[in-house]
Formats: sequence, structure tokens, C-alpha cells
Amino acid sequence: MEHDLLSDLTPAQREAVTHFEGPLLILAGAGSGKTRVITRRVAYLLSQGVRPSNILAITFTNKAAGEMRQRIEALVPGSRVWISTFHALGARLLRQYADRLNLDPNFTIYDQTDRARLVKMAMEDAGVDNGRFTPETVQSAISKAKNQLLGPERYAAKAHDFYGQTVAQIYPAYEKRLRDANALDFDDLLYWPALALKHDPELRSELDARFRFVLIDEYQDTNQAQYAIARGLTVDHPNLCVVGDPDQSIYGWRGSDIRNILDFERDFPQSRVLTLNRNYRSTRAILHAASALIAHNRHRKPKDLVTDNPEGAPVTVLTFENGTDEAVGIAQRIKRVVEENPARHYRDFAVFMRINALSRSLETAFVKHRIPFQIVKGLAFFERKENRDILAYLRLLLNPRDDISFLRIVNEPTRGIGKISLEHLKAYAAPREMSLLEATSEIQRITMIKGKAASGLRDFNLLMRELRGYVESTPDEVIRQVLELSGYRQMLKDSREEEDQERLANIEELITAAKQYASEDSSRTISDFLENITLASDVDGWDERQDCVSIMTLHAAKGLEFPVVYMIAVEQGILPHERSLPREDQLEEERRLAFVGMTRAKEELYLSHARMRDFRGNTLYAISSMFLDELPRDAIQSLDLSASAAGTLSAMEQWRTGGGEAASHGWAEAGVGSRPAPIPPTRRSDGTDKDYAEGMIVRHERYGEGRVIEVGGHGALRKVKIRFRTAGERTFLVEKAQLEIVKRG
Repeated sequence: MEHDLLSDLTPAQREAVTHFEGPLLILAGAGSGKTRVITRRVAYLLSQGVRPSNILAITFTNKAAGEMRQRIEALVPGSRVWISTFHALGARLLRQYADRLNLDPNFTIYDQTDRARLVKMAMEDAGVDNGRFTPETVQSAISKAKNQLLGPERYAAKAHDFYGQTVAQIYPAYEKRLRDANALDFDDLLYWPALALKHDPELRSELDARFRFVLIDEYQDTNQAQYAIARGLTVDHPNLCVVGDPDQSIYGWRGSDIRNILDFERDFPQSRVLTLNRNYRSTRAILHAASALIAHNRHRKPKDLVTDNPEGAPVTVLTFENGTDEAVGIAQRIKRVVEENPARHYRDFAVFMRINALSRSLETAFVKHRIPFQIVKGLAFFERKENRDILAYLRLLLNPRDDISFLRIVNEPTRGIGKISLEHLKAYAAPREMSLLEATSEIQRITMIKGKAASGLRDFNLLMRELRGYVESTPDEVIRQVLELSGYRQMLKDSREEEDQERLANIEELITAAKQYASEDSSRTISDFLENITLASDVDGWDERQDCVSIMTLHAAKGLEFPVVYMIAVEQGILPHERSLPREDQLEEERRLAFVGMTRAKEELYLSHARMRDFRGNTLYAISSMFLDELPRDAIQSLDLSASAAGTLSAMEQWRTGGGEAASHGWAEAGVGSRPAPIPPTRRSDGTDKDYAEGMIVRHERYGEGRVIEVGGHGALRKVKIRFRTAGERTFLVEKAQLEIVKRG
């Protein structure tokens, strides 16, 4: 068996697989076969007599965990190694050791929507009523605090400005709301285990002995809490194998710390470091361009990606007149290739974007041209109102203290329970420290609630009691009973609204989803089903089997690959994002994000930008991304498809000849003749024209003094690039630039 595990591996991969005890850092470049290495390593450990129960493999998405599980099962049938995401691991440990942590094991895991509602309540509890603070910003601050292992008291001690001190008032109120509801948020699934490993030596020692070999994928994306879990599990048995690539660290905005992987050798001085730099995915042209881009980052571990793949077509930079033309042009191009090339299918294509807001024009264009597509954005099916209602029933069934779920469904279907009656119920429950569901059992004592509302609340209490008798049934059977006994299915059946018939189909599909989930493992319960949905990531909603174009954010694209990739809106302020421009560390993360997108492409890569873009309600001149300027000239070809290039006819001629493809649809369908008129130039306030030249010293109101290093373009699109002393390089449209010339070179 051992020979079979190693026979098709490169020497570097073989070393990574056969390393036995001691810390191991595997620097796995993009497309270097890291999943193969991890799964073979697990199989190798098993072949050396390590028990499955002593191995823990952690990755970042349910999809990746599922793929890893299937591969290991194929290599070692029936091994049942624990393979999990960090959050699923946390949830399982917290339920298993709930008594040690003073937790009720039936806790609910609140998703982002419920969390925002709870933060809003906590803001009211804390008396914070200020337009400067939204539930979303407060939620983000609390999330960041938990990822840094800061509880309410430690956070308050570090809060020195007005914003921090205000959040410090809300944080304990939010935590009390969570405890009262027997609920945890996403961050608690890491925060609680990390603190338990730190403060409970007995528990830490027990888990360390249990998991003698720990493997962590995508280590470059771990935050402080995940780092603490990894360290806590590997004190007595430091057999920690981490796999990652600093060049693909793209989650700093949600707390990940690239230093975790960069400092691994400092944390584990006895560690062995292996580099996997042979790429099996992309053409040489794509790798050459991506490698040249990422080389501009300073905080990395340099490595040269090599491949035996063919050179392939150059990376193509497409220029469009506006965002609408960009979407239509890409849609037409994909459709034409699929129709003319029998070897190409819609599933071969992916379109990546920096922000979700850019999907609207793509959706419009793909619908118009009848191109099948799927937008990869979480499990949107479970976000539909009717499904959220049924899931709330299930959550309340498992956790009677879940007041958020109670308020969602107590009058769904309608039971004659109004807002005022619910306020009376809350007023009765709060001083008695009762949940709202518990309070309904004493409805006869709440004299302010009368008539239909009183009977409705009493009936709801009896309904939940009856449903509790089905909680041990299979997940699909539990959902069937909820639909029948609550009257929810009948409500939709009786409706004459077409939308309600679609909702009926959706809740029926919910039963199917639960049945399929349970069929994979007969031991799975309704609690497991709920947890699986709650912990799903964006890519878990992606179905690679469908023959359709995949549209997703660059973050969601991590870990995937496609024969043909289009990256849209590669423009300054979008990619890189405007928030990153003043800070080098954030700008480097944006460059890593672009690198991740580029290295998803196997055969063809297109980077597109527009001269104008409708964005946030305004039509703006767009400046091509600084990242395009960092690509090697010998690895790219440019195709200007804008009317501004040299007249509409010239643009159409370029389209027809670009990439050797025939443009059967042409620009007529793309609406070239109906483009909006160019935006009239804005005159500077001093009314004078200034000719900028390289070497000039200029002053900007925000960035201070800088030197002009490049001037290019013509007319309304003339640009000037300036290197500022404190803010790095910035590019401006000359007609928009508010610059004062200090010295003329």
C-alpha cells in the first residue's frame, strides 16, 4: 500500500507525505497538488499504525472537508478520520464538553442575520442610540474582539477612543443576550475552545493526547483564535503539519493573520519546511503573469512556480467603454466559444469580481443572451423567507430559550398575536428570567393579554410540546411534522398567490435536502442538519456539475479552478479596493487576491476593465488597476474594445480579430450605437490648464507632496501617476486632479 501512496508523487510531495513526527510546514504554491499531499499523508500515517481517532484534519470549507473525506475513504476505506472545518470542530467540542464549560449542549448557532438583530437589542439594552453606530459595525467590532480572544472586560480595558468605549458598553449586553438565549455566534465556536485550551490544562492535555497528529490546510488564513487552538492541541505531541501559501492569504479583513504562517519556524524551532512549487494547473503564460504580479509584495516567502504545462495563450487585458459593455461583451464571447467549439461547455467558464455589487450587470447580460449561470453566494436557498421560517421552528424545537426564533415564527402562520401582546409577553418574561416560549405556558397569569392573542400563544406552546416528541426522528421526518402540525404547508396550499406556490415548492425541497443529508450518514440528526446549514460558506452552495457559467467573488474562488477565467473591473478603487490604497499591508492583500484569481485559470485568463463605470449611483471615469501595470509586457496582450479606442468601427474590427475568434454577434447587439455620451470634462477651480511632466513636485490636499513619475493618455483620459512620500503611488485623471504644482522639475 505504501508504494501505491508514493509512486506518482514528486520527491518534494513524497517528503511531505512520509514525514512522521515533529512539526512540518508545507509551503504549497497555487495548483501544486496540496490536497493530494494532505490526503496521502493521512493515508500514510494510517499505514504506519496510527489510529484514525488520533488524527485530526482541519480545512476551511465544508466542500473542501467533503472532498478530503472522499479521497481518504478511497485510499483507506472505513477509516473514519475526523476531518472538519475549524468552526465545525469548535461546535462539536463545545457540545461534547458543554458541562465543563457551563454550556447547554443544545445551544443555537446564530447566523449573521440573527446576530445583527441581537446586536440591535443589545444596543437598546445599553442605551446606545447614535446614528454613528449601526448593528453591522458594532457586530464587526465584537467579531474582531473575539477573534483576538478579547472578552468584554479585556476589550473595555483596551478601548481608548469614543467608538471603542461605546462598543465596550454594548459588548457585555450582547453576551448576556446570547447566554439568555442559550446561543453562540460564529466567533464563539473558535473563541470558547481557544480559551478552554488556554485555561483548562486537564481538557487541553486530554485533547492533545486524543489528537496526536494534527493537519491544517490553508494555514495562511488562520486568525488568532484558530492559531491558539492549533497550538493548544500540539503541546505534548507537537506533530502539527500545516499547509499553506503566504501568497494566497486573503482574509485579513475578517481577522486572519499572515504572520501565523510566516512565523511558523519561530513558533516551532524544530520544524521541517518543504516547498511545493510545481504547478499542475495553469499554463506557463498564466503563471508567468501571476508570479510577476505577486513578486511586488514584500511580506512573503519567495518561491518560483514552475510547470511542465504548455506555454498557452497570453493573458489578455480587455478594455471596454463601460461596465454594461463589459458584461455584454464577456457574455457574447462565452456564448460564441461554446457554440463554435464542441470541446467547450458553459461550466468551463468562471467570472470573478471583487465585490458582489458588480454581479447585477452580469446577470442582466447573461439572461439577455440566454446563457446559463449560477452566482456562487452561500446557500441562498436556505435564506429564503419560507425556509428561514421552518429552520426557526427547528431551532426553537431544539433550544426552547431561542427568543429570536420564537419571535420569527410565533405568528407564522398567523395566530392573531400582535406586537402589543408580544411586548406584554416580554415584559412578563424579562424580570422572571424566563424565555418567551416558557412564558407562554403561564399565559393565564398575564392579564394584559386577552382573547385571540392569549389563545394563539397557548396553542403555540402546545404545538411546540407536540413537536418535541418528533425530535429524535430522521431530519426529513422532523421537517414534515413541523410543516403539517404548524399549518405552514396548508397556509401556502390555500393561497392563490403564485409566489406562495413557489414557496410551497421550496419547503418541499427543504425536506429533500434534509433527506439527502441524512442518507450520507444514518446517524445524522436534525441538530446536525441545522449546524451544517449554519456553518456553510459561499462555495458550499456551488454545484460544479451544472453546465453553467460560475459567477463569484474572488474570495469565493479560493481553492477552485476553471479552464477559462474572466476577472472583471480590474480598476483602481475596485481591485485594489479603495479602502486598501492608503495602507501597504492591505494593498498587499489585494494583490494576493488578484494572484488567487489569476491562478484559478487553467488555460485562458482575461482581465477586463472599463473606461467608465456606473458605480454607487454615479457614472465615473475608471482608471485601470495598478496591478495591470505590474504585469510583464511579454506575458500579456491587450485588446481595446472601447469606442474611445479609435472610433467604433476600429473597435469592432479589433473584436472580430481578437484571439482569432469570429465575432458573429459583433458590437451591434452589444449596443455600441446607443452608448451614453462621454462625461463632460470638469474644469479645475482655478480655470487654468496645467501640463504635468515627469519629475515635477506637486501637492495634493490629502496626500501631501509627491513627485510625478508618469504622464500618459490623451484628452479626457489623460492620467498622471505620482509617488507621494507617505502614501505611495497614486494615479489621477488630469482633468479631475486637485493638484498644486510646487516645483517644475
